[in-house]
Amino acid sequence: MDAVDDTLTDPVTAPAVTLQDLLGLLDLERLGSTDRTVTWRGQPQAHPEDRMFGGLLLAQALVAAGRTAPTTQRAISLQADFLEGAPTDRPMTWRVDLLTDANSLSTRRSTLVADDGAELFTATTRWATTREDLPSFSAVAPADVPGPEALAELAERYPDDPRIPSWWRIRRPVHFRHVEPPPYVAPEPTTDRQTAHVRSTDPLPEDPVLRAGVAAYVTDMSLLEPAFRALGAARHAPGSRILSLTHGLTFHREPDLSTWHQFDSRVGAVAHGRAYGVGELFDDRGRHVLTATQLGLVKTVSTPTQ
Repeated sequence: MDAVDDTLTDPVTAPAVTLQDLLGLLDLERLGSTDRTVTWRGQPQAHPEDRMFGGLLLAQALVAAGRTAPTTQRAISLQADFLEGAPTDRPMTWRVDLLTDANSLSTRRSTLVADDGAELFTATTRWATTREDLPSFSAVAPADVPGPEALAELAERYPDDPRIPSWWRIRRPVHFRHVEPPPYVAPEPTTDRQTAHVRSTDPLPEDPVLRAGVAAYVTDMSLLEPAFRALGAARHAPGSRILSLTHGLTFHREPDLSTWHQFDSRVGAVAHGRAYGVGELFDDRGRHVLTATQLGLVKTVSTPTQ
């Protein structure tokens, strides 16, 4: 069982994570640079387990890289590997390698480096200019589900349920509303997909790098939850766990979670304790914003009889 910080699991002392908190965590301190490398320091986010929340690693890696890319370019992809757990009790050192540069396309690699030099996490990001003059289309459409207006926040669904660790009940930087009841204590319904509506609690700054970072953060909040639905298991049953291995993002347009977005996710395969999920994010006009993929270890306490 992972070590747990009691101040984060006690309903009285568990802190909220506000949007301003998140934006502060994405305000990285530049430590130095060489010809093709820039080093940054990022602060950790409190988490009740023994490792950093993967969404913050994705967001900081993307922002660290974006601060070295030309301002005319936007994030178009991220491919990340979670190598070892990042500790939650100390600042994080990011090394950004400037791999390629061109007028229309740049490549960066962000690596989280431990005090002893070990690599804990790495993400390769690509940045490109926007070409509105070129044709585009998407064959992927948002699921036909109820809108967010009548749905409850996570903090409102389970305000005092002792079966749900309070970390999953506190208020977050974004409004996060499941369409179906989340599979926290029971798979309702048993299916391989789910939808959530997300929106930042306040308008985001006019900063495309920060906006992409917030979107990356959000994609790690629920992408593999459908695995528990498909297996007929509860996400927060004692002994259940998700551990990210890889995470991918493809940006089809610039994200801005200042307005409601719909996140449709599905897990099409679970094998040998590993689940593969795909998520599609759409804006409030139904436009396809990004695709997220994730491979993770999923531990459940029971599976349905075959």
